[in-house]
Amino acid sequence: MMNDNKEIIKFEDLFKEEIKERKMNKKPTDKKNYGYAIVFYLLIMYVFASLVFVIASDIDDLHVTYNEDERILESVLSSEHALTFMKPETYALYENDYQRYLKVIDTQGVYDDYLILVNKLNPYYESFFYILDDVSEVLVFNSARITELTDPQYGELYWDEDDSAIVIYKGASQDFPSINSSLLVRTLEGPVTEFSSFGMALVNIIIYLALFPGVLYILRKEVKIDLDELKEKKNTIFPAVAIGYALVIVGNVIASFISKELSNVFGILPSESVNQQIIVQALRSDGVLLIFLSAVILGPVVEELIFRKAIFGLIKNNGVALALSSFIFGAIHLVGEASIGEALVNGVAYFMMGIVFGYIYLRNNRNIWIPTIVHILSNLISVLAILFLL
Repeated sequence: MMNDNKEIIKFEDLFKEEIKERKMNKKPTDKKNYGYAIVFYLLIMYVFASLVFVIASDIDDLHVTYNEDERILESVLSSEHALTFMKPETYALYENDYQRYLKVIDTQGVYDDYLILVNKLNPYYESFFYILDDVSEVLVFNSARITELTDPQYGELYWDEDDSAIVIYKGASQDFPSINSSLLVRTLEGPVTEFSSFGMALVNIIIYLALFPGVLYILRKEVKIDLDELKEKKNTIFPAVAIGYALVIVGNVIASFISKELSNVFGILPSESVNQQIIVQALRSDGVLLIFLSAVILGPVVEELIFRKAIFGLIKNNGVALALSSFIFGAIHLVGEASIGEALVNGVAYFMMGIVFGYIYLRNNRNIWIPTIVHILSNLISVLAILFLL
């Protein structure tokens, strides 16, 4: 076919504008599915999940009892800024279970009555406990630290110059040295029975197995439209994901800074959120496969469909949608925190990730697959780091 200028034009070019307009308006305008998805999510997360917890609570095999010594070790394991003193013969009973995660400080004969145990993730313990010997040019135990930790008359003590305060865990019935009265000491008394890491991982995946197909079915039309769009732009996927993950890294750096500032305001030490502690403990247990599936695959897909696709679909204003979705995304990850202050200090990273994933979603023409892939990648790297590097 030829136009008036006798130029050859392809048949499909006749409909180029119509196709372009159709693509521009391809996003669904019916908001009912978004509302249905959110209602379904709430029903599963709060009604169904409560029922699962009630049933699981009656199953003894899903629980574990920690004695007082184990509670102390678990507490140090879950806090980077914590330490404890423990008799060598006592720690020997649990060494096989905790030696991968806790560091025994070698006092090089200076202090043999007790072992000093710290979290291996603590970035300051080596510079705090050791000094470089001028003669041998090797690190040797700084014996002055014992006085600083155990002299009741000594002043405040921090891991580093950034005011990361030392927390000491002790048992009410435990043999323990006298402690610097200015230090933050947390006393644990007696045994406690709670869900085991495997039990929590099992409950978690049951909830997500109920959520995943339902949310995917309700939003199947929206998911397919975004997938078709992605197939048309295959060459842009990798750059978009790379930029998205770079934004996640930047977001984590900003969140870390804000968390430290908030900790000074509230007088609360930054630590892993309860949600993060559950994941880490499950990854170190028989529930590793279950929590891997939940954290790396099911969770990111469900969360992106609800907190990005559904919430942004219901709210016309991008700024309002971004703020609301980020707030809710952060809040649902912090329901186990002991106080609002701890939720703010420990949960900044979740709020920041909500902002980052929301921005990625908007930046990619509201295509849900890009933030979902970035979310999966981010969680995968974190999980692999916990499993193989920490």
